[in-house]
Amino acid sequence: MNRTPVTIVGAGWAGLAAGVSLSAAGIPVRIFEAAKQIGGRGRTVQLDGAELDNGQHLMIGAYHELLGLLDTLQVSEQDLFARLPQQLKILDAASAGIDFELRLPRLPAPLHLLFGMLASRPMSLGDKFSTLLRFNRLLNTPLQQDCSVSRWLASAGLPEAYVERLLKPLCLAALTTRPDEASAQIFQTVLLQTFQGARANTDLLIARRNMGDLFPAQARAFIEGHGGELLTTHRVSRIEADEQRVRAIQINDERLAVDQLILATSPVATQRLLAKVSACADLAEQLSRFEYEAITTVYLHYAQDIRLQEPMLGLRDASAEWLFDRRLCGQPGVIAGVISAADPALSHDHVATQLAEELSRLFGWPQPHHHRVIVEKRAALRCTPDIDKIRPGIQTTLANLRICGDYINSEAAGTAGLPSTLEAALRSGVKCARQLIKESR
Repeated sequence: MNRTPVTIVGAGWAGLAAGVSLSAAGIPVRIFEAAKQIGGRGRTVQLDGAELDNGQHLMIGAYHELLGLLDTLQVSEQDLFARLPQQLKILDAASAGIDFELRLPRLPAPLHLLFGMLASRPMSLGDKFSTLLRFNRLLNTPLQQDCSVSRWLASAGLPEAYVERLLKPLCLAALTTRPDEASAQIFQTVLLQTFQGARANTDLLIARRNMGDLFPAQARAFIEGHGGELLTTHRVSRIEADEQRVRAIQINDERLAVDQLILATSPVATQRLLAKVSACADLAEQLSRFEYEAITTVYLHYAQDIRLQEPMLGLRDASAEWLFDRRLCGQPGVIAGVISAADPALSHDHVATQLAEELSRLFGWPQPHHHRVIVEKRAALRCTPDIDKIRPGIQTTLANLRICGDYINSEAAGTAGLPSTLEAALRSGVKCARQLIKESR
């Protein structure tokens, strides 16, 4: 039976996830991407002759949608990732000592967390037992009203070392929002999905390839192999709709009639397109209220024998919060430093020079041969308290128009949304596709 293709605008991770899910169900898709490359926030770019990711992403075992999509694509996890038990080592940049360390053994949950905490440092044994009990109570006590992460953590009576050296850095990394401003409900959801499930949820998935080859390239091959179409440098400039349905879209200089439309574009691009659609005026206004945080990734290029002690390290009182060794993805000697909620106006040379000097003092390394800096000015939503009240769902007021992306709250009713992560983007894309598949039966 011939079916009219579903039109998807945007070939980021959300749009590709929708395309893969629909293709697997036998529903053809056509995807239009304005940029030259696919992948959106998780893409590989050419910068000064080098292939680099537009940002350094860390996957974990709790990324069930990602792992499920890899199964659909029939791609081996082992080919794309090295799976390691959770290991977080945070160094004090001033003293070069270990500020905090947590390693979770391969034991069934919750024993992995228990024994990992007992072996962690620098807390006393009494503090460790107390922390486990209070942390568990904190995670499993529903928040009646959203508040800042700092306020939420302060209410639990957790040891200061645990809060300041582990939980607040994790908040900034996961939500890209500083703890004094970040949503406690969203952070609680992240912690629950990571620490309260199977032991494997806490594993680290260290990429063996650049971002573009992890999911985007695999997804494109699958979609095109199932009769779908994916076109880059095709910008949608206008949506034609009445009060019930979308009728057509304007792509470059061509008008294209559509049957089902998925907007998998950024919230800024989605708002711009929907601002001219009268039936979606309220949604466009809703999207215009979002605020964003920047992420700066500093790539320092050293000799190939320079390496970190671990695939990733945290830093305290340094210009970057996390360091990643790019050796596993085929770039030995390249160290990536991540600065969340960064000031995008800072000079690239200043940021890179400062981090290089810190690492020279910390590890005794020589100065890097050169550096490259990538700033994503709207890398993530600013996850402030009650942000979910203005986050839209997948279905719009138009019967044949759906939206997906990492800014959507696609979690179950009554559950806080996820922060702007690749897993959030994938979940929204898959759930969007499932709605269409259900309707088509």
